[in-house]
Amino acid sequence: MRIRYTNLLFIALFSMMFINGQQPIFQEGAYKVYSEDNEKVALKDTLFKGKQALKLDGASRSIALIDDINTKNFRVEMDIAGQVMSGLGFHAKDGMNYQFIYFRPQMGNTREAIQYIPIYNGALSWVFYNYPVYETAADVKSLEWFHAAFEVRGKNLKVFVNYEPEPKMDISILDNPVDGGKLLLRSLFGPSYFANITYQPLADTEIKEKTLPKTDFLTKWEISEQFPRDTIPDYFDSLLKRANDMNHWKAIDMAEDPYVNFSRYFEHPQGVLVAKTSIEADNESMKNLHFDFVGRVKIILNGNALFAYKKVRFERIFDGTFSIGLPLKKGKNELMVIVEGDAAFFGKGFRYLGRHQHTNWGFIARLEQ
Repeated sequence: MRIRYTNLLFIALFSMMFINGQQPIFQEGAYKVYSEDNEKVALKDTLFKGKQALKLDGASRSIALIDDINTKNFRVEMDIAGQVMSGLGFHAKDGMNYQFIYFRPQMGNTREAIQYIPIYNGALSWVFYNYPVYETAADVKSLEWFHAAFEVRGKNLKVFVNYEPEPKMDISILDNPVDGGKLLLRSLFGPSYFANITYQPLADTEIKEKTLPKTDFLTKWEISEQFPRDTIPDYFDSLLKRANDMNHWKAIDMAEDPYVNFSRYFEHPQGVLVAKTSIEADNESMKNLHFDFVGRVKIILNGNALFAYKKVRFERIFDGTFSIGLPLKKGKNELMVIVEGDAAFFGKGFRYLGRHQHTNWGFIARLEQ
C-alpha cells in the first residue's frame, strides 16, 4: 500500500509540473554530451546522494547540449551538487557561444559563489565580469544538493537559490548574437550532478531595460587582425608596424559592455592584436587614463610608448587598477593598445572543446574628464 501511495504522489507532482507550465528537460536521449576533446560521448544517468542525476565530470564529459529547443524568455529549475564549477548555458548558438551562469560551491557564502559570463567563441572570460555586479554570494556547498532557479525575461536574468523568494542575482545580461537559443549544462575542473531539471517558457512581456549610466569608458575602437604570439624582443613593436602596413581595421563599439572583450570578434581567439582610438582635445592637456588588462599589454599615445607590461597578468580586472597620464596635444590624438591576452598563462592556451585558445583577452579603459 505504501508503494501505491508513493506512486500516486509522484503522478500528482508530475501532473502539477505540466499544469504550472514546467516540463522536464535533459531527459536521457534528449541531449548530446561532448568531452573536452569535442568528441560526442555516451552518458547515462547516475544515482548521487539519493537523486537520479545527470553527471558531467568536466573532462571526459564536459557539456550536455539540447539541440531541439529554442528559448528566449523562460524559467529553468534544477537541483545541483557540484565540486568546482557547475552551471547553465542559455541563448546558446552552439557549444562556443552562449550566456553562462554558474556556481562555485567551494566558494559558498562568498561574493564569488555565483558568476555570470557571456561566452564568445569559447572564451570563459571570468576575470572580466566580476563582483559587485556579475558575481554574488549564495549558501552552496561542494558536492551537496541545492536548488537553483534561473529566470530570463528580455535581457533580465534572475537567479534564485534554495526556494528563497528574493533573487541572489538580478542583472542585465550582455549582448548576445542570437535571439533566443539552445540550453546546455556545463561542468569545469571536477564533477557536477544535475537533477530534477524543468523548463517553463515565459510570456514575451516587455521588460524595462536598466538605463546605462553615462561613463567615460572607452568602448569605440578599431582593431587589427590577430597575429600569432611570440616572445622575441620588440615583438609588439613589429606587430604595430605590420598592423599599420596591412591597414585592415575593424570598427568595434559595445557601449553596454565597459570591458573590451576581443574574443567577441575572432572565431578562434588565440593571438595578439592592435587596437586604436582617437581622442579629441580642445587644448594641450594632461588627462588620466584608468585601466586594467589581462596578459601582456603596451600603450602608445601619438607614437610614444607610455606603459608596457611584459609579464603575464592573470587576475580579475577592475576599473582603475592602473592609471597613467596622457599628455594630449590640441586636436586629434591617437591612442594605441597592443594586447596579448591570457594564452601564455596556460602554455598553449586554455583547452576547451578540442582546442587551445584565449579565455580572457582584452582590457577596460576609462578617460577621466
